[in-house]
Amino acid sequence: MPPTDLPLFVLLDGYSMAYRHYHGTANQRLTAPNGAPTGAVFGFSRQMLDIMLKDKPAYIAVAWDAGLSGRELLYDGYKANRSLPPDDFEPQVDRVREVLTALNVPMLELEGFEADDVIGTMARRAQRQDVYTRIITGDGDLLQLITPKVDVFLMRPFGGPKLYNRETFREKYKLEPAQLVDLKALQGDSSDNIPGVRGVGEKTATPLIAKYGSLPELYKHLDEVKGAARKKLDGGRSQAFMSYELARIRCDLPMQLDLPSCATHDFDREVVLTIFEELGFTSLIRRLHKFEDDGKAQQSAQSNGTNGQMAMFAADEVDVSSGEFVAPDEFKGQARASEVVNTAAVVTEDGLQKVVGFLNNAKLISFDTETTGLDPVQAALVGISLAVDGDTGYYIPLNHVDADHEQLPVETVIEALRGPLTNPDIPKAAHNAAFDLVVLRRYGLDVTPITFDTMIAEWVRDSASNDLGLTNLSLRRGLLDENGILMQDITDLIGKGKKQRTFDTVPLKLAAPYAAEDAAITYRLVAPLQKNLRTYDAAEKLFEDIEMPLVPVLASMQQRGVLIDVDYLGEMSRDLERQLEVIEREAYEHSGGYGEFNLNSPKQLNEVLFGKLDLPRRGIRKTTHGYSTAADVLDRLFEETGHPILAKIIENRELSKLKGTYVDALPELVNPETGRLHTSFNQTGTATGRLSSSNPNLQNIPIRTEVGRKVRRAFITPPGTLLLAVDYSQVELRIMAHMADEPFLKASFERGDDIHRATAAIVNSVDIDDVTMEQRIFAKRVNFGILYGMGAYRLARESDLTLAEADEFIKTYFERLPAVKQYIDGTKAKLREDGFVETLMGRRRYFGDVRNMGRNDLARTEREAINMPIQGTAADIIKKAMVQLDRRLRDSNLGARMTLQVHDELVFEVPEDELDQTAALVVDVMEGAFDLMPRLKAKAEVGNNWRDMREVNG
Repeated sequence: MPPTDLPLFVLLDGYSMAYRHYHGTANQRLTAPNGAPTGAVFGFSRQMLDIMLKDKPAYIAVAWDAGLSGRELLYDGYKANRSLPPDDFEPQVDRVREVLTALNVPMLELEGFEADDVIGTMARRAQRQDVYTRIITGDGDLLQLITPKVDVFLMRPFGGPKLYNRETFREKYKLEPAQLVDLKALQGDSSDNIPGVRGVGEKTATPLIAKYGSLPELYKHLDEVKGAARKKLDGGRSQAFMSYELARIRCDLPMQLDLPSCATHDFDREVVLTIFEELGFTSLIRRLHKFEDDGKAQQSAQSNGTNGQMAMFAADEVDVSSGEFVAPDEFKGQARASEVVNTAAVVTEDGLQKVVGFLNNAKLISFDTETTGLDPVQAALVGISLAVDGDTGYYIPLNHVDADHEQLPVETVIEALRGPLTNPDIPKAAHNAAFDLVVLRRYGLDVTPITFDTMIAEWVRDSASNDLGLTNLSLRRGLLDENGILMQDITDLIGKGKKQRTFDTVPLKLAAPYAAEDAAITYRLVAPLQKNLRTYDAAEKLFEDIEMPLVPVLASMQQRGVLIDVDYLGEMSRDLERQLEVIEREAYEHSGGYGEFNLNSPKQLNEVLFGKLDLPRRGIRKTTHGYSTAADVLDRLFEETGHPILAKIIENRELSKLKGTYVDALPELVNPETGRLHTSFNQTGTATGRLSSSNPNLQNIPIRTEVGRKVRRAFITPPGTLLLAVDYSQVELRIMAHMADEPFLKASFERGDDIHRATAAIVNSVDIDDVTMEQRIFAKRVNFGILYGMGAYRLARESDLTLAEADEFIKTYFERLPAVKQYIDGTKAKLREDGFVETLMGRRRYFGDVRNMGRNDLARTEREAINMPIQGTAADIIKKAMVQLDRRLRDSNLGARMTLQVHDELVFEVPEDELDQTAALVVDVMEGAFDLMPRLKAKAEVGNNWRDMREVNG
């Protein structure tokens, strides 16, 4: 607020602020759902909402540049040193203006003039109308406009924003604000390429302006100035007065201030919401609604007649007075009754039976579980929520510590729900269904059929979506009540951090509305997400034929888990500890006499590597600790110098990471009840469609190093069973050969050639039998590098070739395999034309408008686009195989069970006497999962652990 009783007029420097927000959000790489960059738009929109809805100024406007005010005629070098804005910035400026229009914020500009002069003119006009003006800008030139009725909120890239008034300006500059233009006339301004007087800097100019008051007065008394300064000033007189005109902000433009038109007034929320939803600004949508509903929510929660009341949802269907639901009066003043849906807490058997009746007659049932934790294999079931429409959620509490009411026995509830929740004719929906499925299976209830997962549906249609959470997704799809009230956040109930409590300690009066929302909102989401999936045929088919059937398969794998040899890992940990101690001592010996140091300390590594050892720093990025010591930097530095200390540091890091991530961590993650490791498989964790895993992440166990293979040795199998691992052979190269329709590669695969040896032969023009090991290794690097859009620079960096030699090799590769080059060029063309690429099964990945991307972003996007159809097709194929295998194994009455999926490999626990039959079935299903040319090839291996395996029948 202004330091006076005058009304506040906020005047923003549009282009300057958009540019600040562009760079301020650069590290976040914000994009809209269609892939278009939105950093500047997001930052500007967030700032506008804060100003309008929190500060609530009486007047507001944004000024824009529309020329240089003739300064370029005065000095042709004015602002000539400024680089062109990034390619993806200008389109965002158009979006900012669109947001401002939606917010009813006037935009001030005058053809031929800079925004600074527009702001100066408006600020002076406002001052004469008894209005206090606050200028918001990133341009320090505007500080000269400060008066008793004008201050400046200056945004800086470093050090944060600062509010300048006369006092703070005087403190910093030791001058009056109006004298800033005199100061710049002498010292110049590099940002605008204002020359000033050659050789005169701030230390010389400031006392001179302070003493004489202004530039003209200084030159009137130039004979009083002593020494070299006088000579410089005399020689630069014309430059000084020209610089004065360049730096002086005009306050007399031919434009009037129409204050009433700048009045801050209401805007159409729906219009703004539509833009924000299109841009994917979920947090701003939430913020907008919170401001809109300020004071509304409390009134709604205290009223008996509004939407979302506890147990007042259907008096015509349920006798509320009979006691089967918690009466609403018991919640008044004690709880937040849901403002989104109607809530019914089911606490008696009569009530449970009536809910079961609703379920039996439902066209769709949505369900959710509340638990004591996020691990579905260990967490206790606290309650179940259900919905048969989008208006009402039923919550059945089971294990609340402080329920205030009796709760039904878990066994009673499970048995009552078994009928409707396993009825094959009633489809079921959930959000992140695999979690709830595992929890309920542990209590004896296998929900089926689960036909719709709202999180997966959103992800299949847009793998880059930032709105996979239920709350964000409900906002994205506009599923709010007429008052726009938000769903409750779980942290409102259980807190955060060290003080966080488990859900079973949340009183029923608070838990029921929260749980009811989850089930009912999930129900509401099904219809719009179904419609969204139908926007192209492949999305719906992928969802129905692959992703949804995969949910129970992954749930079974997570619930089953895998056996771990804990004693073996304990011994391995002790062995690694001894190795690390030896490596540390060897690193100390190579430190040039520095002595002992912490190999994990960036600061001490800087002192040793770039201080004591004086290793080359050229091209190494700076950090707060000095020069970067990241893994890629040390790898490159080792390639350049071969210094032995670098080898020890790299080895130390690799072993320490492996020890901490797997060797020490895996035993801690073993479930004490099952004695097994239960990794969580995530269907929505990647943009390509690949599965990911967590707690632990088994996708990243290194298999090319001996130590990494030793970790696999810890995965074992119970007595009487064996581990069967079946892996696709070079599936991504086969897919590339198919997609590119490359005759040579297809024929080589069909003949059973060593594909890398065959590639080396054709590129080097030698017979396949004459290919050297070095040539094969190099061809393998190129074959796989092509899949990831590798260019000559990267090939040279990863090999002993010069850049010219690497470029020549890739050219030769494409000349001999021209269809591969056509595939790459065609993919890039499709990316530019459509903004997306797709797998052989039609899974799409959207990248947005690549035509407005900068060079680096475009290069990265093209690499991802080249790889996605190949890697995504491999993911589609193995998922399809998993679904088919689950069914075929059960239909064949075989005892094998799928336990792990890692990239292109599936792992099973198999009864010893069923090995051959199971291996043959798995290979057959995997090779027939997709009609590819060259044909898919799978290899089966078996062993008592995941490392020591032999080929089946081999």
